[in-house]
Amino acid sequence: MFRKRVVEKTLTKLSQRTMVKPESVRSVACLIDLSILAEIELDLYIKELFQIHKNRITKIYYTPKPCKDFSLYRPQFNNRHLHWDGTLVHPLKKKVLSKKYDLLFNFFWKDNLILKSISSQIKAGFRVGYVTADHRLNDLLIGEEDKTAEQFFNTFNTFFSKINTDE
Repeated sequence: MFRKRVVEKTLTKLSQRTMVKPESVRSVACLIDLSILAEIELDLYIKELFQIHKNRITKIYYTPKPCKDFSLYRPQFNNRHLHWDGTLVHPLKKKVLSKKYDLLFNFFWKDNLILKSISSQIKAGFRVGYVTADHRLNDLLIGEEDKTAEQFFNTFNTFFSKINTDE
């Protein structure tokens, strides 16, 4: 119960921030639930859209429990990484969460406490995710029907290009 309150507090703080569409995208983070999207080609779609190098794309993976099938995906968070006091406990936490990204893609459909916690702690100027996830996490919501990475990025590109950067 205490964990949930801490995550809710972080989400409330996140929802009060101002959305900033980047003039140019130089760094991208992707939070990926491996149960719905295990496509390695995400780099190709992102490189094609923004013309950035692969080393400027950070992927953070989630699986409910450690699984040998997904051992190649690093850094990988699971339910054990959310401590009782609501903090994340992971050896690579500081490396991942200390960077600032221009854009964050949340590739998960269902609300999950650990996914919400990770996503809310990633420092990103603009956030994109599915409409079925918590609305406070994302600035641009994409429908759940866009399940493949190709469909997701086609829909994203259509709407992202129409967002005005003037305040």
